[in-house]
Amino acid sequence: MKAIAAALVLAFCFVHAGSAAVDAPGKVTLKADAMAVKDAADEIAKQAGVPIVVDPNAKGTITTSLTDADLAQALDVVTKPNNLTWKKLEFARKTDAKVTLDQLKSSIVALASMELVGLAVEDPATKTGAIFAKDIPAGTDLPKPALPEGYAWTTVYVVLAPEPKTDESAASKDKVSALAQTAAKQMAAIAALSPEERKQFFADYMAAQMKLAPEARQAMLRDQIQAVMSMDQQARDQFRADMRAVFSNMPRGSFGGPGGDRPQGQGQSGRRRGN
Repeated sequence: MKAIAAALVLAFCFVHAGSAAVDAPGKVTLKADAMAVKDAADEIAKQAGVPIVVDPNAKGTITTSLTDADLAQALDVVTKPNNLTWKKLEFARKTDAKVTLDQLKSSIVALASMELVGLAVEDPATKTGAIFAKDIPAGTDLPKPALPEGYAWTTVYVVLAPEPKTDESAASKDKVSALAQTAAKQMAAIAALSPEERKQFFADYMAAQMKLAPEARQAMLRDQIQAVMSMDQQARDQFRADMRAVFSNMPRGSFGGPGGDRPQGQGQSGRRRGN
């Protein structure tokens, strides 16, 4: 945020895309064999006679042979094979400014990287303002506002790295891993509870689950069953053995509900009466 805020001190600027025309910089002749992007940009800047700022994250190499190429062509050759972009910035700057472009590097990169849908800067002291206009057709005849005395237009070319892509699959794995670690700690804590405390915990857990929409409850139950079925054979056998041991040791009527406390033999006697 500080870099972006600092960039706004450039105040009123124009940003053109990589296909914009240039203001007659010198021609470029470049023979490169696996040359680093930064080195290629420095050489182009030297020959064209224009300042070029390279984003520190803009990496790559270039192998090419250019002769008397336009600046735009040279920048395209350097950036496109490395999935980079370039922009041309023009901003008003004091002619006797003590701050060098190199010192403004981080601010220039931050400003060029911003998706400037619109920008307005108001100066309450002078009661004046400046407005950034987007999507103006680029060209050498683009009109520039007159500047106060002591200011001049400064042109800088910027080579930018691509926006980092979010790896959704990795983010999903990280989320599941974090939940699994939490669950492991929770299971250890639950195992340390007394029987009555565990019953209360699971009662609260089930109450919270029953407040979910039926679709969510059923999806969770389905996924739990599928998770059990996809365990390795030894784990499945152990799970079945645990289930048999628990159910065989539960007292009659533990599940409650109609018939939960049915006396032993009642079902058989009923069937005998039906014979």
